[in-house]
Amino acid sequence: MAQVRNVSPIKQRHLWEQIADELRSSILTGDRSPGTRLITAELAEKWGVSRGPIREALMALENEGIVVSTRRHGTVVGSTSIVDLEEVLSVREAIETFSAMDVCNLGEGVTQTELRRLGDLLKRIDKEKDQGQLEAARNHDLDFHQALVDLAGNSRFTAIYRQMLSQNRHHVRAIDPSRWPLVGWKDMRAVHHAIFEAIVVGDAEAATAAIAEHYRRARWRATEPFPEMS
Repeated sequence: MAQVRNVSPIKQRHLWEQIADELRSSILTGDRSPGTRLITAELAEKWGVSRGPIREALMALENEGIVVSTRRHGTVVGSTSIVDLEEVLSVREAIETFSAMDVCNLGEGVTQTELRRLGDLLKRIDKEKDQGQLEAARNHDLDFHQALVDLAGNSRFTAIYRQMLSQNRHHVRAIDPSRWPLVGWKDMRAVHHAIFEAIVVGDAEAATAAIAEHYRRARWRATEPFPEMS
């Protein structure tokens, strides 16, 4: 008789998590701009739910840093600035640097499947950039960095990094990414590949150097095109 494997039960997602996903998506796609009020009663009526799940969803988004609560205006979509984006980039760089060091120290603990996923994301990013699909390329760019952090297996790094990516998307969207020039994309491609190649061979020094160069250029791209916002 064949043995029955122990299978983890499927985790049911809470209603507030589903609502948080909907709200997050509407913010990150620009449907709800910075300063837009998120009124609990109106949202509850829209989704046909009680106010409890709405409050929990808003609290989760506040913890992510993409909405803020004030006494005067209640909960609103968070504002953004170049300084906000620079701070997010600094946190991302720190987490990614430590993650890359951990991944390189894992050696054979990193599977070929995991490395292949990183490589496939790079190919997709390159193709989308070549075709001028900037929004898709930018999203997969962030997926590449998240996948790198995930490889380290540090659950706290992963959770914090996901929050930073939500804020990153929010800030970039609010700053109007359509105005970002293509200047530097070829160089950024080379840096991405340098990160990947260093991870593949387990060279922590080369990986962290490439990550530092990536974020140096990311900060330049965040500030130089918008001198009036600095």
